[in-house]
Amino acid sequence: MNQKNETDHRAYAYAVMEQADQHIAGLDELSAKIQPGSTIETGAITQLTFNERSAVERSLQVLAEIAIGCSKHWLRQHQKPVTAESRACIERVYECLSGKALPDIQAMRGAIATRNVIVHDYLNLDWQRIEPVLKQRKYVQVREYIQQLCQALLKTSTLPEDDV
Repeated sequence: MNQKNETDHRAYAYAVMEQADQHIAGLDELSAKIQPGSTIETGAITQLTFNERSAVERSLQVLAEIAIGCSKHWLRQHQKPVTAESRACIERVYECLSGKALPDIQAMRGAIATRNVIVHDYLNLDWQRIEPVLKQRKYVQVREYIQQLCQALLKTSTLPEDDV
């Protein structure tokens, strides 16, 4: 069997796209529970239970983690350096793909910052910052980023071929 230097990323890409779709569906369901025009001050946050707010936090975290993972896979696939810092990985992908129609980099920076707060500073989590993400469905931009990178991974993935 002739092994190629490229890695087959198909299983990874399909798995993370499925996970992203499941989390997006959950966020969409919870977003629909918040009435348009309502705010925390007018009681929007009370429309979600503690468990629903926890589900929102977890889904936002998972989407950001998937985006980070896809970025690292894409960078490795293209033989680019991969840093341990998540925001830097995503920014490096944007540098490499400049000119491509990716979601706004500020949205991705915001997703990573939100993930960092959820994971590391959960006692100080400010729902006034998360509520607009949910109400305005800003998380969809993270999904678009994930889909674009997964499509790129799928296009360039190869399987080892048998010698004939």
